Amino acid sequence: MRPIYLFVEKNNITRKIMLDMAYLSAKKKIRLPKYLFEDGLYFLYPESNDHSKINKYFLTKDRIIKEDENFYYFKFPFSIKEVSEVSN
Repeated sequence: MRPIYLFVEKNNITRKIMLDMAYLSAKKKIRLPKYLFEDGLYFLYPESNDHSKINKYFLTKDRIIKEDENFYYFKFPFSIKEVSEVSN
């Protein structure tokens, strides 16, 4: 399984943050440390009917499904395989 990265673009620089793949594989949810969360985080995914088109899925506060002292948890509404193929 290839890693999935979150991207954030600030000041004409794109940074990558690798997701916790072990947690994602086991729970089908994104577990993101709170200190890594910022506005503009997204990952890439292919359009369901046309895989040549790539979209951005933004992780926003309204998409948080659970929170604890150290992490935010987000639903992962795609298959890991299809996202990992475009997320590098």
